[in-house]
Amino acid sequence: MSGSMNQFTNDEYVLAYHGPLLYEARIILAENWDENNTLLGTVGPHYFIHYKGWKTTWDEWVPEQRLLKLNEAGFAKRRALLDAQAKKNRPPSVAGSSTASPAPASTAKGKEKGGKKNDSKKRARESAVDTEAAFLNRPEVKIVIPEVLKLQLVDDWENVTKNNQLVTLPRKPNVRELLEEYRQYVNNTKKGQDRGPRATALLSEIISGITLYFDKALGNNLLYRFERAQYVEQKRQNTDKPMSEIYGAEHLLRLFVNFGPFIAYTNIDTESLNILREYINDIMKWMIKEQKRLFVKEYESTSTHYQNMSRT
Repeated sequence: MSGSMNQFTNDEYVLAYHGPLLYEARIILAENWDENNTLLGTVGPHYFIHYKGWKTTWDEWVPEQRLLKLNEAGFAKRRALLDAQAKKNRPPSVAGSSTASPAPASTAKGKEKGGKKNDSKKRARESAVDTEAAFLNRPEVKIVIPEVLKLQLVDDWENVTKNNQLVTLPRKPNVRELLEEYRQYVNNTKKGQDRGPRATALLSEIISGITLYFDKALGNNLLYRFERAQYVEQKRQNTDKPMSEIYGAEHLLRLFVNFGPFIAYTNIDTESLNILREYINDIMKWMIKEQKRLFVKEYESTSTHYQNMSRT
């Protein structure tokens, strides 16, 4: 287990970053992710949260950096972000049309009298937000899905949500087997054979990281509502197996669609991020080559009982 202490607890109400703003949320589950995978920035406290007033489809795992205490300093930060966003969206004023007005004498005296108190509050607010400055300035992460795989995603969506069908489980190959096949594919190419031990170790770390993210994200972010009953049954039947050994290419592709938002606000540095993105792109190119073998040809039809159960 990781030695770091969680700052937040189960059922605690917090403020959570989503994009450039803060929203109220409740912590459903708190975990320490101690897997040795620093490339993806996964080590340390993580929280599964529900945004207040949002649909459960927005529930997600977030690292501790994305949360603030629900207190005066947190609300001050929230107001500051809202003001900054409003100014950003405000149309520019005509040059010379606005000038600063001198403060009334009474206001100036009041500021002078309460100066020390206001300064201390200002420092407290600044200290509460300084650690989030880097978070807000992180680059946008874009994973470009090839057109061929976009069509695969559309077919997948229609089969599940329109035709009331499911991917037959367990899949062969499953996600772990699929990624292991990709590793062997890379190592067997001339480019792979010319690689040094450091590059080989990096590939192993990336594959481990993707597998970890898949297992963490599947139940919370990668399923359509119609698939949840199937997922619950698979968890019940396979208590000793990770879901990366049950699900396959269809759900791995959904992970790649969501990968950008997942890793945008982790501790991953820019160089590692670019390497990770290159590998994901290369995995998708390989998946296109092996598309007929990796993706299920026909989805299984479901019973009326399952369909009624999934709608409740």
